[in-house]
Amino acid sequence: MSEKKLAIKEALSLISKYWGKARSSSDEGDPYHLLPFHCLDVTAVAAYWWDHSFVMRNRFVQGNDLPEEQVRAWVLFFIALHDLGKFDIRFQCKADSVWILLNPDDKPVQRPSYTACKGFDHGRAGLYWFVEDSQPTSSMAMGSLDFLLSAPLEHPYQEWFSWLEAVTGHHGYIVRRENVNNLMLAEYPQLAERDKLARQAWLKVLEALFLEPVGLSLEYIPPAPSSLLAAFCSISDWLGSWISEDTFLYRASPCDSLGALRDYFQEKYKRDAALVIARSGLIKESRPYGGVASLLKQGYEPRQLQVLVDHLPIASGLTQVEGPTGSGKTELALAYAWRLLEAGLADSIVFALPTQATANAMLSRLGSLADKLFDQPNIILAHGNSRFNEEFKAIKQRGGNVQQQEEAWAQCCEWLTQSRKRVFLGQIGVCTIDQVLVSVLPVRHRFIRGFVGRSILIVDEVHAYSTYMYGLLEEVLKQQARAGGSAILLSATLPKHQKRQLMATYGEVELEIPEAYPLVSWKGSDKARFWDLEKTPEHQPNPISLTLEPYYSEQLIPTHELLERMVDAVEQEGAQVCLICNLVDVAQQVYEQLKALTHHEVILFHSRFTLIDRQAIEEKVLSYFGPDGNRSVGRILVSTQVVEQSLDLDFDWQITQLCPVDLLFQRFGRVHRHKRDNRPKSFPEPKATVLLPKEESYGGSGVIYSNTVVMWRTQQHIEALGQSSLQFPPAYRDWIEPIYQKELKGDEPEWVRLGYEEFKKKEFINRGLARQMLEWAKEAVPHKDDEANIRAVTRDGDMSLPVIPYIETAQGKQLLDGKVLERIPEFEKQEAQILNRVNVPSTWKDLFLQKADEEGLIWLPGQRLGDVFEFKGKKGVKFVYSQEKGLEKQQ
Repeated sequence: MSEKKLAIKEALSLISKYWGKARSSSDEGDPYHLLPFHCLDVTAVAAYWWDHSFVMRNRFVQGNDLPEEQVRAWVLFFIALHDLGKFDIRFQCKADSVWILLNPDDKPVQRPSYTACKGFDHGRAGLYWFVEDSQPTSSMAMGSLDFLLSAPLEHPYQEWFSWLEAVTGHHGYIVRRENVNNLMLAEYPQLAERDKLARQAWLKVLEALFLEPVGLSLEYIPPAPSSLLAAFCSISDWLGSWISEDTFLYRASPCDSLGALRDYFQEKYKRDAALVIARSGLIKESRPYGGVASLLKQGYEPRQLQVLVDHLPIASGLTQVEGPTGSGKTELALAYAWRLLEAGLADSIVFALPTQATANAMLSRLGSLADKLFDQPNIILAHGNSRFNEEFKAIKQRGGNVQQQEEAWAQCCEWLTQSRKRVFLGQIGVCTIDQVLVSVLPVRHRFIRGFVGRSILIVDEVHAYSTYMYGLLEEVLKQQARAGGSAILLSATLPKHQKRQLMATYGEVELEIPEAYPLVSWKGSDKARFWDLEKTPEHQPNPISLTLEPYYSEQLIPTHELLERMVDAVEQEGAQVCLICNLVDVAQQVYEQLKALTHHEVILFHSRFTLIDRQAIEEKVLSYFGPDGNRSVGRILVSTQVVEQSLDLDFDWQITQLCPVDLLFQRFGRVHRHKRDNRPKSFPEPKATVLLPKEESYGGSGVIYSNTVVMWRTQQHIEALGQSSLQFPPAYRDWIEPIYQKELKGDEPEWVRLGYEEFKKKEFINRGLARQMLEWAKEAVPHKDDEANIRAVTRDGDMSLPVIPYIETAQGKQLLDGKVLERIPEFEKQEAQILNRVNVPSTWKDLFLQKADEEGLIWLPGQRLGDVFEFKGKKGVKFVYSQEKGLEKQQ
């Protein structure tokens, strides 16, 4: 036997003394799975995924001078090292009985206790031991990481560190080598030395398995790793641990030769990896591009911006689409994404929206379109309450009801919907923007969200985000560009300075954005282009003339005279009327006044209901005011910003409190949204009444919208309109750009200027917070991946407080839906709490008698009085909840 074969044989014998997976029960089969086999299971999944996904190969080899086969070899080599830290007695003793089975001759040897091993982090240890084990001989006597970090260029494997950081962070947290504490095992020198020899043996085995066949060795320098490596490794680990009756079965008998180990790898590659990849739904070919017309309703032709789809570049880049409400931006984005999918520039689509309501609405729209892009696509909805969305439940159920020959699809539907993180693994993911922003923030498994780099990222309602969130979004877009991915941003319009900031995230080329509207802007790594409808005027948006009525009132509150006009429009003409308030308290107050004035139905819609009640109200609102709503009688909707975005609602007359111009235009998009032949005689054309202040203040609305200059300029434009009508689409450019101009003109009143100075200070702080949060993401210990933490790091300003009202009964806490918490099965309690929770302003915190529990929930005991619930608070305050009005604060 040659010296090399003998060395490999000894290496195999040594590494076969370590387990990678151990059974926690007395199930049939081997009691443990050897560590080399588990590492190769995971690597087999990665290899199969690589070989069957053009997109993944392309992402990893881009910008690389090495042949593709060598890049593949490095990727597989390092993924096989992801559990290097398990070659450590502290991990092995977590299943002490298994360690004894593997090492019967060492049973008397002193070793760490289970308690001492319980918190051992084998991911962090893998990075530490690689650095420590491979230090130059001259530093061995020092035995510390400090020497290495003080002279990193002397280390033979300096270029390996970024690879090891990525793969050893597969359990959720990437640790940088300089942040790894000393993990030496001075008290167990014999065991520590054997662990070191095993780790070095594993390196030599992997060199022989993956590097040498393509002409590489441990002496070669690997290329820079892809930014997707951590996610690629983590997902491969999830799938490579998919132990079932037919995949990745435990194996306790070792291989006695390199050939046998290679055969094991090939067997897992061909069978088990192929099965779990199919069951995961990760790889699906898109259907051939069918043109934007195939995404439209039968009989409809492409119009407006949609006619530009086939002119857009087949290349990775950032696209901004500006067009009026109803101009078909969603279909344009999907059709362009479809073209990029067909070209192999991505393999999935992620749609990010500002709120849960808008995400739910987008899921409804995409449900009928997804099958046109993919055969049996996996559509995933991801936000804190996605599990309660009936349409999403139906999609999952559809996967569970497939025929036997489609069992893999049923399994992948189940697997993909188990976690919000997996929204980035299906073919079409719909999520709130928080789920995307997390990819650059200190939350566990953030790199899984960063896997959006394999997808086309579509961000809708881009105007709806705060300065803090824009700071995070810009970093997301930079990350997308580094990964070679594409992004599409949709909005009615954006101020030019904001467009420049977003476009600057891709490439270095300077650009001057045209004034044309509508407009599609595209920027790649080295060039930019723009498209408008100047050459096809027949596709310009239909001009809309909106009559604006300025209406002055105290604190922007509707007067009794205006409320009577609303009631007359409903009772006399059967009009569908909507009043949009900026504050829930105001909406509740006005709702009560209207209820006293009419017997016609008045509906209140805001965010301060339980999830159960809010969903019921949203369904009612859509059934009355949606595209096919029941308009047989007049009705009034009193709402807050929840109707501002993405909900397809249509009103004859809208009354709204003043708000910033871009949001105001969003609200106007719900007036005469659909063409109808039976409008009330007083509302043949779109009409909106805007409540303006009589005093030099915007009252409570000024707290919500604190940019006093934008509010004041919006008011000035409304007042200057006089008897003329507001003309769309010209207003998008004519109003938004001058209103959002940053420099003061000098004609602003003192109170507006002072308010603007305060606003700028807050904006400066928010920009700083975004930068600070991005820096923390590089070093900080990550937060737990739950909804509260995600919102805490992605949304600026004070968080809302989650309150759970209940009635104390002899049986226990009775929730608002009538269920008693103590009688609910343990596994259903969290769901019950979410369904009965109400989010209230953080300013209410000092008004509650109770303090938040460990999960941040405030439990609010009270009593039932007929159809309402009452709860005591401090300072003479009481809280009242009803299905009709939600939660109110009363003095």
